[in-house]
Order: sequence, then structure tokens, then C-alpha cells
Amino acid sequence: MFNDSTLAFEIFMDKIIQHLESNISYSIEGAGETLVLLHGFCEDKSVWHEFKQPLLLNVNIICIDLPGFGKSLPGNNHLSMELMADAVLSVLNEEQIEKCFVIGHSMGGYVALSFAEKYSGRLKGFGLFHSSCFADDELKKETRKKVAEFVVKNGSRAFADQLFPTLFTREFAKSNEKLIFSLEEKAAIIPEQSIASASLAMRERIDKTDFLKNTQLPVLIIIGKNDLAIPFEKSVMMAHLPSTAVICMLEKSAHMGMFEEPNAALESISSWIATTKLS
Repeated sequence: MFNDSTLAFEIFMDKIIQHLESNISYSIEGAGETLVLLHGFCEDKSVWHEFKQPLLLNVNIICIDLPGFGKSLPGNNHLSMELMADAVLSVLNEEQIEKCFVIGHSMGGYVALSFAEKYSGRLKGFGLFHSSCFADDELKKETRKKVAEFVVKNGSRAFADQLFPTLFTREFAKSNEKLIFSLEEKAAIIPEQSIASASLAMRERIDKTDFLKNTQLPVLIIIGKNDLAIPFEKSVMMAHLPSTAVICMLEKSAHMGMFEEPNAALESISSWIATTKLS
């Protein structure tokens, strides 16, 4: 999946801007309506590379390395969803894009929600791809804290090796070991402090239930039927909150639908953007 030519292409497309004390790396390609894709926890923008290809004919796609991940190294060890949302805004300003669509996977969905709340005038719609508007409960908060402590003590590789197999269905994981290995290898070089800080930032994020309930922006919600990270029951509860929402149910996916059921996810995104343009 990630051969030498693919990596060279990604490097060629990279742009870097200064945001506060950080360097923000992103890529931009395609034509048409602008869609910003935000990666999840322990990922970087390359997670979208294969997935986005069918969209490029009709959609201008920006993929961003969120602060602390990929090539976007933070100026300090403090991260928050709001700080990451501000980095997204800096990219849009750099590219002189007034309005766009934003879709975030997992942690990227938390960033998309923060962006939508702070900068709703810059959006035509936003999507949550295996993500949630709900704040962590106390048990999840404790888990986030333990993750931060584990990474600092044992390193990024030890955590990555534990994390990624749990994000796929068991059947998919067994038949796609090379893919999981490539994701683990990329996560293994993320600075420990970036992973720890992001885990604590997710722990402290503010509940967005009221915002999702009251927003007038069109919302796309992509749900994995077998997702253990974002429980199915909570996703269904969330799906009823927005006044204007499109729901995509990925029946065979866990938490990584861009790999597990890319065609179904792509169809939902393409249709959502096209329908929103016409409304």
C-alpha cells in the first residue's frame, strides 16, 4: 500500500506553514469543493492517501498533520482540541479558502467539532468518522491517563503495537497484517510526549452534545458497527442529535472504515458533499 512511489508523491505534495510555535504540514490536491480530512490518534495525514484518490477528480482535498503528529511538530508539549482546530484554520487562511467541508477520524472528529463550534462561518458542513460528541466518562478518563503514563515509560512503539490490532475487526486484522504493521511503524516514530499530550487532551475535551444538537450545519456521521473505541450504542444516540444529518453505517467495520469498507465510506462522503452543495 505504501510503496516507494507513493511515499515520494506524498513528500512532493507536502506544504509547511508556521502556526504559533509549531510547523504544520499538509497536502492539497484535487479540484472542486474543498474537503479537509483530519487523521486520528497516533496517525498522520498519510492514513488518507489511498482512500482519497477516487475523490480527487471532483473534490479539492487538504490532509493535515495535526500538531504533534507526522511532520507537524509542536512548539511545546501541551495539546488541546482547540489548539488543533486553530492549526486547521491557519491552513485554510494560508490557502485562502473561505468555506469548506471538514471530516475528522476519531480524535480528528473531536478537532472537527471544536473547529465547527469556533469557526462555523468557515464551514459548509462537517463529518465525524468513527468519532463522538460525548465527553469521556470517568473510566475512559482514567484509561487516557494510563495511556499517557504508559507511553512516557515504555515508548511509542510499545503502545503502537498494542493499539492498532484492536482498531480493526479480528477477521480484517488477520488478513491485513502488512497494513497494520505499516500503521504501527509510522506511529512508532511519533514523539512520546506528543502521544501522551494528545491522550490527555482527549481526556480533558469538553462535551459537544449541545453544540451538535443546536448546529445548523449539515453533519455526516460514519459509524462502524463493530467499533470498540466508539461504542455503537453511543454512536446511534449521537446520530439523532443534529437537525440535518446523514448517517452511514459500515456493517463490517470497527474503527478504521477508510481501510475496512472504503467504497461505502467514499460513497457516503461523495453523496453528502454533492447533496449539501445543492441544498
